Amino acid sequence: MPGLYTSSFTFGNRTTDLTDARYAICGVPFDGSETYRTGSRFATTAIREASREIEDFDMLEDFDLLEIPIADYGDVIVSFGNAEETKKRTSETVKEILDAGVVPCLIGGEHTISYFAMSGFEKKPFYLVFDAHLDFRDEYIENRLSHACNTRRVQELIGAENILVVGIRSAEKEELEDAEKLGLNYITFNDCKDIDALKVKILDKVKGRDVYLSIDMDVFDPKEAPGVCNPEPQGFTFGEIVDILDVLKDVRMAGFDITEISPIYDSYTPVLGAKLINKVLVKCSK
Repeated sequence: MPGLYTSSFTFGNRTTDLTDARYAICGVPFDGSETYRTGSRFATTAIREASREIEDFDMLEDFDLLEIPIADYGDVIVSFGNAEETKKRTSETVKEILDAGVVPCLIGGEHTISYFAMSGFEKKPFYLVFDAHLDFRDEYIENRLSHACNTRRVQELIGAENILVVGIRSAEKEELEDAEKLGLNYITFNDCKDIDALKVKILDKVKGRDVYLSIDMDVFDPKEAPGVCNPEPQGFTFGEIVDILDVLKDVRMAGFDITEISPIYDSYTPVLGAKLINKVLVKCSK
């Protein structure tokens, strides 16, 4: 516990112990396979810093986040040159959080942390992911644990029928062929323009289910979130994503992550990430 005039460097200045928490923030500062811009390992610190300056009361949601018991479980001690070891450490950390009856909320780090986290679930939830890229390559530059293979690896854990990828606007032709062959559910960005219709499509897959939510920040329009590792033109606005997240009221949140922020390119995107974490927590709690 901090002193009278000191504070711990935690998400939102939270001091809740894991045993009393409903949600646990956990950083995974790993970016060992980034294929364009690196630096997402620094996002765990930048997001925490931003979160401490955001009001706990969300005026637009009419909800006080202080009503939600949140613990900060610190950062996984990753092995930068060893993705398998980092996977082991991340999945075991997720197991620790789940064994305490708490929902894990991971801050990345590159998008492979989703696969690492999903490996920690004994009962696998549905995987709902917002991403500009399909990430369905079997391997990339002879690396099966590349962030470009994240959805493919998750598919091997839970089956393509238990995945929905939303906002896709970039994929290799072979990825799309494999996705079609294996029955992967995905919605291209061209089919995301009508937000109300999109929410209906998403709910058709996830309503009433245990869901792990993953948000790769490159799903946003780069004008809104420029500090990401693989910016892709077009994309959602923050307001649109917040609107879409209304679907979380109709699911059982098993866990979630925010990935692919690189604060060395932009100081605002970590603020967006911190606010987005708060929005997810609110949507799941109202």
